[in-house]
Order: sequence, then structure tokens, then C-alpha cells
Amino acid sequence: MHLRGGNRGDEPRRAHDELVRGNTTRIRRRTLDGKRQSIPPRAVYGAAALILLLLTFFIRQSRRPGWWTTLALLAIPVLMALCVAIRGKHANENLVAGAFVVSIVSNQLPRWITALVAALVAAAFSLATRPAHDTTNAIKKNGSSSSSSSSPTDSDGRGMQLKTKTVLSCLFMIGVLLHENFQVWVVSATYPASHEPPYPEALQDNGRIVMRKLAEMASLQRRDVQALRDAFNVQWALVSAAIAGGLVGCELKLGRASHRSMWAVGMRALLTLGIARFVRTVSFLLTVLPSQMPSCYRSHYPYPVPDTWSEWIMVGLKPAARGGCNDLIISGHATVTSVLACVGVSVADNALFSVAVWSLLAFDYLVEVYQGYHYSVDMWMGAVLTSLIFRSLASVEPQVVHGEENKYLPMSSNSVRDVILYVAPALLAFVIITVSREAIANLWIVIYVLTAAMAQIKGDAHFSRHIFVCTLYIALIVYL
Repeated sequence: MHLRGGNRGDEPRRAHDELVRGNTTRIRRRTLDGKRQSIPPRAVYGAAALILLLLTFFIRQSRRPGWWTTLALLAIPVLMALCVAIRGKHANENLVAGAFVVSIVSNQLPRWITALVAALVAAAFSLATRPAHDTTNAIKKNGSSSSSSSSPTDSDGRGMQLKTKTVLSCLFMIGVLLHENFQVWVVSATYPASHEPPYPEALQDNGRIVMRKLAEMASLQRRDVQALRDAFNVQWALVSAAIAGGLVGCELKLGRASHRSMWAVGMRALLTLGIARFVRTVSFLLTVLPSQMPSCYRSHYPYPVPDTWSEWIMVGLKPAARGGCNDLIISGHATVTSVLACVGVSVADNALFSVAVWSLLAFDYLVEVYQGYHYSVDMWMGAVLTSLIFRSLASVEPQVVHGEENKYLPMSSNSVRDVILYVAPALLAFVIITVSREAIANLWIVIYVLTAAMAQIKGDAHFSRHIFVCTLYIALIVYL
């Protein structure tokens, strides 16, 4: 006896149809939830294989196989990041990895063009994210949450607003950087052996010896290595991934970054950098290492050493944008780039992208060692110390409980006054880093920080955030 509606032979077909409909529904839901459909993996892998085949052809036909081989190896992490940007299942992965890849591609343009575009993007982002009303997300801290009417920037349970804590963290970092900048001059000025010949002999650096041997085997000269570093410009790709990708992803509640607050992530990064730079300052003041560049002092600082306190202070206030001479233990460059990498990787939350970022960053550090700007132990300690500090500060970042999404005013609601108010600080920051002298960059950073603090006190938190973004823009270009 057969049941009405079909025989049992139709059950597998009906089960298959239901499975297909279920998968389609899940894909649609995934798209609505901020995730995107993936491009078929065969297309991505096929494109990557084609690029590698073309590189292999050029390597075999070129008279410089070592250069092309190095380029092909460096292209692999970029292709990995591109794969995440295209095939990532979550919007936060797509945004962070996409910003990383786009930055590497745009590095081929003149620097002033990319700097201007970055300033305008910062202004456009602030104009596009002007809040329509206070958000209603709750903060969960140490397993407890506040009332549902509190926002991610309200009190975290300790009587202090998150935005206020972020501002204080920024002030702490600025203070540490200004103090370090002065001590970089002090440690070189108080090391008389480096002021005139015969200069002290540099310590043996096994990392540099290995790098020079590898470059010799690949027939790479110093200018070739620098050209490869400039082509990828990993440090600015990290800026794009951490700021344009990571912080924006948190602000817009994209994908798996929806539970994180931009202010909390920024506070964690600022504290990490401030602590790492403080440890660095104490380290190079305790033990002075001879520079690997014998005449470094003469090319960086006045000789003979000034006699008056006023001259000492003036020299110490000048930004050490070109680096110092004996501030070697723990690289400042490694601390900044490692913080940016930690932010981008933690927001993207993708293992493949993490491997791509740290691989390219390792190449950047190896070039720094090869060129003799730092000992290899300086780069190693900078990366390890900063990463450990960032991980240990995970507890200071409160988790946002899903609630009402952030709502913003439409771009059409911005008046001419609003546009001028937000574009002017960004363009001024661009002028500061392209036209003005580096000697007054620190003064402008202090002015921007004070302006942001005043805006925060007056209750204009969004404009205060915009000024802090412009401050970060100046500081990164001057010190990175």
C-alpha cells in the first residue's frame, strides 16, 4: 500500500531538494547578515597559479633571476591576502585584507598623492559616520553587563567613560613619545666615543651576516633590496589594514567585528604602543650599544655637543624622524608596525591573513637588519615584546553586546559648514607633513591633541575623534 503523495522512491529526491533549498536560504541569510557569497575557489586559485606561472617565466628569461625569485616569494603573501579579501566569509575579513592589498598597489603612486587621498578619506569617513543618536549597545566587562540603555562609550563599570579612557591613553602615548624623542638625543650626546674617530666598533650581528650572504647568493645589491621594500611598503599597508580596515570595521559593526568597539580597540593599541616605547626608552638608556654606522652622530646631531641647556632642549625637541644613533635596544620601528599588525590581524580574525601579514613584516624587518639600521635582536625583541603586551591587554577591551546598530546621518545632511569643519583639519595635517619642517611637527601634534581634548570636554565626541584621527595621521607619517 502506497501513501498518498508519492512513493518511497521519491523520498531521496525530496530530501535533496530540501537540502538545496536550505543551502540557498542559508546563503541568503549569510548575505543579509553582512557576509558575502564567495567566488568559486577554482577561479581564485587559477588566477594565482597564472600569476605565479608568469613570474616563473620572467625569472627564467630574466638576467636577474635572484631579484625575480625574491619578488615571486614576496608576491605569495600578497596573493594570500587577496584571496582573503575576495573569498572571506565575513565582511571584516574582506575589508581589512582588501585595505591591505589596495595599499600595496597604491604604493606605486607618488607619496604626496597617497597622503592626500588618506587625508580626504579620513575626512569623508568622519562626515559619513556622524551619529544620528546615541547608540544603545551595552558593555560587558568581566562577565557583567550594564543596562541596555548604555552605549559602548559609556561607563565601563569603573566610573570612567570609554572615550575618556581612550583620550587619556592617547595622552599617555604622546607623553611617552615626546620623552623618548628627547632621550634619543641624550643617549647619543652622552656617548662621546661616537662623536669623533676612531669610532667604536659595532657588535657582531649574526642576523646581518646571514642576510648579506643571502643577498650575495641572489646577486642583490643594496639598492635592489631597498627597491623591493619600497615596492611593497609593508608599514603603510599595515596602517591601511589597522586604521582604514580594522577601526572602520569595528565602527560599522561588520562581520565578526560587530562585538568590538573602535574606541576600545584604539585604547588597547595606544596603551600597547605607549608601554612598549617606555620599555624601549628605559632599555637603551640602561645599556648603550655602538651604532653600526660609524659616523652616525655627525650626520644626525650638532658637533661639538651644545654647552647650554636651551640648545640641548631645542635639539631634543626636534623630531627624530630619521632615527637616532644609539637608541638600538628594541626597535621603535618594530614596535609601531607590530602594533598595527596586531590590530589588523585581530580585527580580521583570519589565519591565512595573519600568515600573510607577519610574513611581509618579517621581510621588512630583515631589510632593516641588512641595511644596518638596527641589530637583528632589536627587531626581534620589538616584535615579540609588542605582541605580548597587546595580547596581555585583551582584558582592557570591553565586549559590546549586540543591540541596536549604530545609525548615522546621511551624507546629504552635511552642510557646507560641516564639510569645512571636518575637511580643514585633515588638509592642514596634509600640509604639515608635506610642507612644514619636521622640527615643528611635535608642536602640531600637541596642538591637535589639545584641540581634541577640548572638543571632548565640550561634548562633541565625534569631532574629537576626527581630530585624534588627524593626529594619528601626522604622528604615523613623521615617526613611522
